[in-house]
Amino acid sequence: MSEPENNTPPPLRPAENQPVSAAARLIFMPESFSSVGREWADWTEQFEMAADVNNWDEPLKLKFLCLLLSDKAREVYNGLSGSVKANYAMLKEQMGKCLDPCDSADWNRAVFSARRRWHNESVREFGMALRRSAVKAYPTADPNTQDLLTKDQFIAHVGNGDMSVCLRSAKPASLEAAINLAAELELIRGLETSSVSDARVRGITEKDADDESIASLVGVVESLRQEVKSLQNVVHTLSVPAASGPHYDAQNTNLQPRQEYSQKKGNGRLGGCWECGCNRHLRRDCPYVQGN
Repeated sequence: MSEPENNTPPPLRPAENQPVSAAARLIFMPESFSSVGREWADWTEQFEMAADVNNWDEPLKLKFLCLLLSDKAREVYNGLSGSVKANYAMLKEQMGKCLDPCDSADWNRAVFSARRRWHNESVREFGMALRRSAVKAYPTADPNTQDLLTKDQFIAHVGNGDMSVCLRSAKPASLEAAINLAAELELIRGLETSSVSDARVRGITEKDADDESIASLVGVVESLRQEVKSLQNVVHTLSVPAASGPHYDAQNTNLQPRQEYSQKKGNGRLGGCWECGCNRHLRRDCPYVQGN
């Protein structure tokens, strides 16, 4: 009797390129890191969560970590040795030492106090960054105290003086309420600015009190100009007959004194005849008076 044939299929062999299949199951890709505007510890926490979701092993974590670094962080990575780049724990530690050199309590408090809102940073991003800094600066404080300190720092530096006054007048109860109110105020200001710019582009101008006052002042100045012009005409009319008088000097356009007085003043001494102006005799001896 012949033995039955064994038709059992051979066992399946595992795929040799297992990392490729794991990489194909990409669910979430973390954002790139440049060490500007974000801390290394915060980014690595998100990166490790993404690695767990995507089921990355250590070689894949090293590859994706290298791909997601840019700018200053990329330069720091290029300066590390090959043995450090091959170990994820060592790589994370060395990158943290280079990108976050100081992690003391005094340093964290100084960073929290000096934190300002960056250009193109939204209101919520600024508030969340302050909250993370407050947790590092005051790790032993309770959450209510941390929220109070963060709220005061947020109100003081989220915008200009007008926005700070509005936020303090509203007295928000928490940081979240202050963030929502600041975002609303910023949106309203943006709408007002855009409406004014649209009106200027379309040529729509509204006359306010300042424009009316300027127009009235222009009218007053114009009336004063007309009055001055009429007075100049009157003065010119009165000066024309005076030019034909006996004592008018055409060159100097001034009325000259009598000839007798000018001659006496020209002689440099007083006295003499008042009739002819001669200083060698008096009026009683003047030949003109005596008829000679």
